[in-house]
Amino acid sequence: MAASLGDTDHTAERQGIEDALASFRKTNMTAQYRTFEHESTVDLERAEDALRENEDRYRTLFDLAPVAVYSCDASGVIRDYNNRAAELWGRKPKRGDTDERFCGSFKLYRPDGSFMPHEQCPMGDVLTGKIPGTHDAEVHIERPDGSRIIVIVNIAPLKDDRGKITGAINCFYDVTERKQAEEALRESVTERVRAEEALRENEVQLRLANEKLESVVQKRTASLRHLSAKLMRSQDEEHRRIARNLHDSLGQYLASIKMNLDSLSRADAPNKDEVLSAALESVERSIAETRTLSCLLHPPLLDEVGFASAARWYTDEFAKRSGIEVKLHLPDGIDRLPELTEIALFRILQESLTNVHRHSGSSSVEIGLTVTENQVLLSVRDFGRGMPAGLRQGSDLNGGHVGVGLSGMRERVTDLGGSFDIESNSHGTAIIVALPLAEQPSGESRASQGSLRKNSAA
Repeated sequence: MAASLGDTDHTAERQGIEDALASFRKTNMTAQYRTFEHESTVDLERAEDALRENEDRYRTLFDLAPVAVYSCDASGVIRDYNNRAAELWGRKPKRGDTDERFCGSFKLYRPDGSFMPHEQCPMGDVLTGKIPGTHDAEVHIERPDGSRIIVIVNIAPLKDDRGKITGAINCFYDVTERKQAEEALRESVTERVRAEEALRENEVQLRLANEKLESVVQKRTASLRHLSAKLMRSQDEEHRRIARNLHDSLGQYLASIKMNLDSLSRADAPNKDEVLSAALESVERSIAETRTLSCLLHPPLLDEVGFASAARWYTDEFAKRSGIEVKLHLPDGIDRLPELTEIALFRILQESLTNVHRHSGSSSVEIGLTVTENQVLLSVRDFGRGMPAGLRQGSDLNGGHVGVGLSGMRERVTDLGGSFDIESNSHGTAIIVALPLAEQPSGESRASQGSLRKNSAA
C-alpha cells in the first residue's frame, strides 16, 4: 500500500515536470517564431526596396537608351516601350491597348516600297512562331505627319519554363541618314561611271572628229595646192592672151600709125591726107581696143555706178562677142552694194558666162538678181547639155577635180560668208550664189567715191 502511494507521487511529479517542459518549449518556440517572423519581414522589406530600386534603374536605362525598344505579349499587344521608340514612331500608343498590336508605328512598308500590314511585320512572324527571331531586318516606318524613316529591327521571343512563347522584345534603330548616304554614294558612283563612259565616248568621238578634220585639212590643203597651181597656169595663160591681144590688135595698130607717121615725115610723101586719115583711124581703134581690154580686166562702171550698170554693159558685150542670147533680170532702182560684194558678183558673172560659152552649148542664158534686206542672190542659168555629176561632186567636196573657175567662185563666196550651189541636169545648169549684206553703203556715198576716183584720174 505504502509502495503504491510512493509510485503515485513519482508519477505525478514526472507528469508535472513534463508539463513544465512542454510549457517552456511552447513559450520558447513562440518567442523564436516571433523573432524569425520579424527578421523575415525585415528581409522582405529590404528585398522589396532593392527590387524597386532596380526597377527604377531599369526604367531610367530603358527610357534613356539610344536604341528604340518595345515589348509585346503573346497576342501582340504592346506592353511597354521607351522614349526612343515613341520618337521613331512619331506617336505614343497606349500601353496594353488591344487595338495596338505588333508595332506602335502609324504605317509599315517593306524595303521594296509595298505596304506591310502590322500583323505581317517581323514581330508578328516571331510571335506566331513562323521565324525563331529577326536579325538586322529592314523596315520602313511612316509617321502620322507623312514622313518616312528606315529602321533595322532585331527581335527575340520570350518563353516560359515549358518553352511556350509568352511575348517578344524588339530593338530597332534609325538608319535613314546612312541609307541616304549609301544611296547618294551609289548615285555618285553611277554618275561617275556614266561620266567616265561619256568621257571615253567623247574621246572616241573627238579622235574620230580629229581624224576627219585632219583628212579634210589634208584634202583642203591638196585642193588649195591644186587650185594655186591651176591659178598660176591660168594667170600665165591670161598674161599670154593679153600679150597676144596687145600684139595682134593694139600692136598692129601702133605699128600702122608709126609707118603712117614715118611716111608723113617725108616732104615728098604722096597722098598725105589719106595717110593722115588712116593714122587717125588706127589711133581711134587703138583707143577702143585699150578701153575694151581695160574694161575686161576691171570695168570702170563697177566703181562708178555699181554692179547693175557693169552687168548690163558686160552682158551686152558678151552677147555681141558670143552670139548667145542673154536675158538679164535686175530689180528696179537697185542701190549700191558693198564694194567686195559687187566685185565678187561681177567676177562670178564673168566666169559663169565664160563657162556657158565654152562648155554648155546653150544658145541662151538667163541672169537674175534679187536683193533683200539681209542678202543678195545671183543666178546664172543656161539651157545646154548640163554639168557631169562627177564635176559637181568634186566642186562640192574639195575642188580637186574642177578647174580654177568653179573653185575660184566658191572661194570668193566662202570668204564673204555666203553660199555657192550648182544645179544641173540634162536640160542645163544653174549657178546660184547668195551673199550676206551685213553693211550696205548708200548709193550716194558710193557714187561720190566713184566721182572722186574719176576726177582724180582725170
